Amino acid sequence: MSRDIEIFKTVLESNQNSLKDEELAFILNTLEHYQDQSIIHDLWKMILDHNHTYRHVLEFINQNPDYTPLIKTFLDKKFNLTSVEDILAQINILLEISPNLIKNRYFRILTIQKTANAVREASDLFKAANAVKAFQATNLDVDFSKLKDRMMVYLEIALVDKIELKNITLNQIEAYAYFSTGRLTENVLKDNQNINKYEVLKVLQQLFHTPVVSVGVALQPLSASIREELREVLKNVLRNNISKKYFQHILAAFYDEKGSYYYPQLFAYMSKNADDQQMLSFIKWIEKNLQHDHHYHRALKAYLKSHPRSIWKNKSARKELRMISTNSFRKLVKEVESESAGTVFKFFKKYGVQVSSVLFVTLAVGGGLYFGYDLLADKKNVESVPTTTKAAASEQVKNLDLNPFKEWKSEEPFVFHVNGEQQEMIFGQGNPMGGKSLVLTDNQNIETPFDLVINAEEVSPFDEKGVLKEGFSFYHTEYDFDVNGTLEVVIMALSQTFESFVWVYSPISENGSVGLRADLAVKGMSDAKLVDNTLKLLSDQGQSETYTYINQQFVKQ
Repeated sequence: MSRDIEIFKTVLESNQNSLKDEELAFILNTLEHYQDQSIIHDLWKMILDHNHTYRHVLEFINQNPDYTPLIKTFLDKKFNLTSVEDILAQINILLEISPNLIKNRYFRILTIQKTANAVREASDLFKAANAVKAFQATNLDVDFSKLKDRMMVYLEIALVDKIELKNITLNQIEAYAYFSTGRLTENVLKDNQNINKYEVLKVLQQLFHTPVVSVGVALQPLSASIREELREVLKNVLRNNISKKYFQHILAAFYDEKGSYYYPQLFAYMSKNADDQQMLSFIKWIEKNLQHDHHYHRALKAYLKSHPRSIWKNKSARKELRMISTNSFRKLVKEVESESAGTVFKFFKKYGVQVSSVLFVTLAVGGGLYFGYDLLADKKNVESVPTTTKAAASEQVKNLDLNPFKEWKSEEPFVFHVNGEQQEMIFGQGNPMGGKSLVLTDNQNIETPFDLVINAEEVSPFDEKGVLKEGFSFYHTEYDFDVNGTLEVVIMALSQTFESFVWVYSPISENGSVGLRADLAVKGMSDAKLVDNTLKLLSDQGQSETYTYINQQFVKQ
């Protein structure tokens, strides 16, 4: 080997200004012979020290793609870098020595891949991306424009891959818009998750960077699942950015695709994230800029009258609301004034004031009342449907083996026993079609209301009126998870598409009164299976989830 190296060095040193064909052949044959050995790097280093020979060898390889493997090892070594700045500097060094490298396909591929990967792995994603966007070849004889365009496309793919929609900020949306090429396609992205993410980012860019854009037009091309994801992204982005500048964007988060909005969830969201002055400005802005319908007036009335954070409780805000001059709003204000005073009285007259402290925390919305600060969900709900439609949904799943669950009809109470005493539970409080409020009646005819909610998800099988959504049916059963002789109460809402909501309650006795302790509330994509001391169902991602009942509580396995 040492003899070959000496000959190789001699050939290089004897040809400072020209290179004969047989000498070029010797150099290429030597590179080919040692291309899989570490000495190849020393050979290339010697070639680099002889500029004329280096250019000649490189030009020959560029013109003869079959010889590309000879330069591959050399370029891999040169690009064995991690930071964007180092990679970009190396590109310029190589192009200064050999401008014709721009013609080498492997060089172009490596340049694109290495810069994109460096951006993807950078601690500051957008700083690294900015370095690539600002890069220019220092060798003015090199036309770098086409390669730069491809680098930017793959840079954008790296951004799409790394951006987390659930944590995205307004600054990141603005930065992404700055780097967007508008040339990404499904074929380029390939990964389905990134395709969906790109669709959301593209609409965010339109909403925040296009002077006039119709929400309906922006959302129309998206699938239902992507539209829902976009709504959640907008809600997260704007929670800490409530201002008049973004009122239109907040509305977009609650657009119902029928030309209207999910107003109850909209007011719930605003009441949770806006202060009184912001909420007042929002209501005024809607009055001035939005064409109203009866859904809006009904939701606004419910918010002003009943929500714990209602600005109606603020004297100065109430005064300004009374000054809004439109006839419809004046009428709404009069209705709120006349109806708001008797709400609490009506509730306690119906249910009494002796509600146990153990059960009080489970009280939620019933008959339009609010008993907590975060009770209105801001998820999408659909219009309520008649019982005949729900019966049809039940017909679709009647052949399934739902044992031990039994279908629960709203007109029939669910009867069970605690310590030998009969208890009855009904749903559809004040609404014979069924609702999210349960009423437990013990053997002393004391009624206690409950609310079926999935706290962590802020989703529900019920619409804004507390009526089961179209396609859902209600089921119940008793099951002794810990085999202690006391049966737990299991309630399930199941849709035709197998979307499910499951609640488990344990009967408890306190001071002679019977109540229910909420042990579990989960959402899934299958009916619940009760096996030994476990409850099993498929998650939204299609994975099996198991909840094991241990020491009077459920533990997710």
